[in-house]
Amino acid sequence: MDPRLGSNAKLSGIERLIDWSRLEPLVSPLRQGRTGRPPYAPLAMVKALYLQALYDLSDPGLEEALLDRLSFRRFCGFALDGGTPDETTLCRFRAAAAAGDVLERCFAEINRQLDAQGLVLRRGTIL
Repeated sequence: MDPRLGSNAKLSGIERLIDWSRLEPLVSPLRQGRTGRPPYAPLAMVKALYLQALYDLSDPGLEEALLDRLSFRRFCGFALDGGTPDETTLCRFRAAAAAGDVLERCFAEINRQLDAQGLVLRRGTIL
């Protein structure tokens, strides 16, 4: 397979700049998956919502992008042959993450890390 397939220099740069493991303790309590379908990994969902914010996507737009853009799937950690969350799942996860200020704390941590490196992220562009 061509290594350029699904590559996106901006997303690769963000992936390298952020220590995503620092967000794991914040997101691990979300969607434990005790009933119903197995949940998507909380960190993958936060990454998807981060992409949504960066690219100014609606929930249906993010659902479509996750189905269509290999670079988005790769960034979030969704397997190429696996499923991706639909707009309802994204909306429900965001509501749960917002209710406990988890999403705000995650985005604040991302911004803190970028700021510590002297970088500012503006809608998909690293400055």
